[in-house]
Amino acid sequence: MKFYKNPQLIFAVVISALLSLSTTLVSAQSLQIKDAFARATNPGQSVGGGYLTIDNPNATADKLMSVTFAKATSVQIHEMKMEGDRMIMRDIGTLAIPAKSKVELKPGGYHLMLMGLKEPLNDGDTIAISLQFEKAGKVDVNMPVKARPQSHMH
Repeated sequence: MKFYKNPQLIFAVVISALLSLSTTLVSAQSLQIKDAFARATNPGQSVGGGYLTIDNPNATADKLMSVTFAKATSVQIHEMKMEGDRMIMRDIGTLAIPAKSKVELKPGGYHLMLMGLKEPLNDGDTIAISLQFEKAGKVDVNMPVKARPQSHMH
């Protein structure tokens, strides 16, 4: 039996290929990145912070594996949390994105550390970062740069 003379086999191969392709496309398209921004830095400051919300409406979990920014030597995924009476910050390497949930990267919690900045991040600029997910793949994000909020000390 030759492959090209068996229409059922050809049909099964084509359907199988299309189903695997559509599954990949649905996963890649369904993660939503919202409320992305970076904090403005001072001249000479070599580290900056990035924040965003990752919405995963899928029935399967994903994982943020890495982040890149062309104007930094590296980007680390950090967590800030209280341990006893001390606030600690550490590089966590990857970040789990549970199924049907949102993960917020925000000041005082999970966030991106833009390390070895090659130039300052100026209020009003927009920077382009790339998020690499285990299942959804590469997602490019434009982050507006915002000035730090002014604190009012009385």
